[in-house]
Amino acid sequence: MTETTTPSKPSLLPNTTSQVVRQRWLDLFDSSYNARRATCQEIEPGVHAVVVPLPCRKEMDKDMFEAEVRLALGQVPGMARGLRFELERVGGFDLTLPEDYHGWMGAWGKDIASGATQVSIFIDLAFLEAALLARLWDSGVIVDFGSPLAFFRRGALTDYANIYEAAVEMVAEGHSLADTADQLAPQILGRLQLYANVYLQLSSLYTQGTWHIDHDNFIVKIPDSSLSLALQYWQLRIDHKSLQQTVNEWHVRIEKFLNQSILSSQDNGFPKSFAA
Repeated sequence: MTETTTPSKPSLLPNTTSQVVRQRWLDLFDSSYNARRATCQEIEPGVHAVVVPLPCRKEMDKDMFEAEVRLALGQVPGMARGLRFELERVGGFDLTLPEDYHGWMGAWGKDIASGATQVSIFIDLAFLEAALLARLWDSGVIVDFGSPLAFFRRGALTDYANIYEAAVEMVAEGHSLADTADQLAPQILGRLQLYANVYLQLSSLYTQGTWHIDHDNFIVKIPDSSLSLALQYWQLRIDHKSLQQTVNEWHVRIEKFLNQSILSSQDNGFPKSFAA
């Protein structure tokens, strides 16, 4: 997977539906297999694919085959933030997909999975970024797009998403840029709201400490002391633990921290439990 940069920029927001995207994929495979040629096609603005079908690989000699592939790749336009990956390598990503190309691409998907047919995907991430910005702007979210992580800030809180993985998942499921942004935006907003709710809950419950947010941590400090406890709030998005389990563990850590502060202070007026 590589990312390239050229000066060109998108001018319109993505608006293609996933239904249209899937049909264009199927049309591309049908055309490429029938022509028995390496074929380049725009799937939607910002997304291009080059298909090298099994018949082309089997019937051409090495020199002709390499020239055929170079010609097809040369038809891919310049991109503001171009991401390239091979569709047959999707299984190497740590993704849990509800459905993949083995299903909706039929026999062609099986050829790809076996490596018999090669598919190179080229995505201009600037299109996905623009679609996300359009959906998050009115919610007061500031976006910092990096590679591969993009960060989303609202107030003092920050969330993140792996844009590379989102793009790979989009292609594997046959989704469009617009529908992918429609899916990602509420997830991001939901996590930011979750972080805010948990912070409010904890800071209201344990008022013996002073609370603030520092980057991706909730910080609780004991007044007039150097003691502090950091809670990494991105742990709330970890899949293998339930939200309530993580919060319960934090309650235990906070209680232990506040009780330990008693031992370092001459003031024994703290109660044994600090939860109101």
